[in-house]
Amino acid sequence: MRMADLIETESPAPKKAFNVKAIISIAVLFFVLISGVVFWNSNHPDLDFPAGTAGPEIEVNIPAGSSGVEIGRILAKAGVVKTSEIFFRAATGDERAAGISAGLYLIETHLSAKEAIAQLLDKKRLQGKFLIVEGARLSEIKERLAAKGFDSNQIESAFASLKVPTGFDSDNFEGLLFPASYTILPNEDLATLIQGAVNRFAQELKSLRFYDYAKQLNLTPTELLTIASIVQAEGFSEEDFGKVATVIFNRLRIGMPLQMDSTLLFANKSRGEIRVTNRELKMPSKYNTYKYRGLPPGPIGSPGSAALAATLKPTPGNWLYFVTVAPGDTRFTDKYPEFLTFKNEFIRNYKAGLFKGSK
Repeated sequence: MRMADLIETESPAPKKAFNVKAIISIAVLFFVLISGVVFWNSNHPDLDFPAGTAGPEIEVNIPAGSSGVEIGRILAKAGVVKTSEIFFRAATGDERAAGISAGLYLIETHLSAKEAIAQLLDKKRLQGKFLIVEGARLSEIKERLAAKGFDSNQIESAFASLKVPTGFDSDNFEGLLFPASYTILPNEDLATLIQGAVNRFAQELKSLRFYDYAKQLNLTPTELLTIASIVQAEGFSEEDFGKVATVIFNRLRIGMPLQMDSTLLFANKSRGEIRVTNRELKMPSKYNTYKYRGLPPGPIGSPGSAALAATLKPTPGNWLYFVTVAPGDTRFTDKYPEFLTFKNEFIRNYKAGLFKGSK
């Protein structure tokens, strides 16, 4: 049998031409639907409040997962819009309405449907916002919760019931609350809010394949998260995160102390300092990465998406040192003499006041 007989030959499938008629038909149908919404709204003014006749503000809660119809019913029942139907049709004709999020809103009553949509899209009207910033420490998150009116018993009870993601210590929640904006709903159990932040963190790990990378690097999930938290604290900008991660991995590989100021500041419960003192350098804390080699005992804050991603995929390089010589200007090198040059430049800039507001 010839080789040619063993090879399947197949005539190339004819290329499909675009069905112009179908495309035109879909476009016309879309135009008709949108026009129909506009026509229907304009011809049923009795179902809508007139624009410019807004009444007093009230609080309206939009539960998570609410459909357009359900939001319309909530607003109509509260007297924000005249009917749920008019709101739903106005939302259908306004693509921005897809951006309406769940939460507690301070919104005016007696609004036209278009005005209601505009106010629901105004994030300043969203009440009970709780923000966890990138790099926030657990102690700072608890302080913010206290500032929101929760007492210490409520806060500690909420954390005591937390379910942590696989591979993490249930006795240490540092770094497990994902940085994002959350909404504190009326009568919501604080544990639900905190668990939601931890669940969001777990989702982020899954999307980044965090556990796969931890296994490849022969690190525990806590160790890899600890590195990410240091990257978050040390990086002056997102562009630097990947290089900072590389410095950490390079130092760990050769057994060089990490010597990261951020771990000292965490142990000292301080913020804002860009120069550590000789007394701090001698601290006996295991978070003193000048005194102790290897990683500190755990994370020093909650890293955001960018710091996590940069830790999993560091920028290739041989760097062992970095210095932020001026705000927005961080320099990396693998040569100690060059590091000293950068350090001297930083000292000059510091004395010249380029780091105003820092200690």
